[in-house]
Amino acid sequence: MIRINLIPYRTARRQQQIVQHLTAFAAVVIVGILCTLGAHTYASLQLADLKEETMLLQKQNQDLKQKIGKIENLDHLRADVERKLKIVDRLQEGRFHSLKTLHEIALLIPENVWLNQISEQGGSLLLTGQAESNKAVAIFMRKLDQSPMFTDVRLDVISRVVVNNLPVRKFSLKVTRKEVTITTSSTGKAAS
Repeated sequence: MIRINLIPYRTARRQQQIVQHLTAFAAVVIVGILCTLGAHTYASLQLADLKEETMLLQKQNQDLKQKIGKIENLDHLRADVERKLKIVDRLQEGRFHSLKTLHEIALLIPENVWLNQISEQGGSLLLTGQAESNKAVAIFMRKLDQSPMFTDVRLDVISRVVVNNLPVRKFSLKVTRKEVTITTSSTGKAAS
């Protein structure tokens, strides 16, 4: 019978398997180290990008805070300008109100009545002047009372005086002004 010694073959095969296992293990360890190193490098790059983005966002935040401060300042300026414009509008209304009042009086005054002075006391007007007769003063008072702009017409004083050797009536009227808008038509007459 023939005898074959398989021990060296088995030993060689076993050694070859050990080398293959060690090579595979070393390859797995190297691949693991490379993957870990790659993941660490990727995470480091992402962290650097995030830090850069954070710095950029902080800079933008500072810029926006400055712009918000400017906008708040503009809001205060706008409110101040609006307040001043309201004051100007009130002054303009008062100016035109006085103009409308004088225009209305000019339309209502008869030919034989002359005004010397018009003064304002609160919401009332004090009209002083001269007239040819008591009847002329009464006509003037009636026209003022019928006007949509005036109310509460009162005669304070009427007296007889001589001016340039002519007898005239010196009078003083109090009239309350209404808050009504008066417009003029093309004929020059007042319309409400």
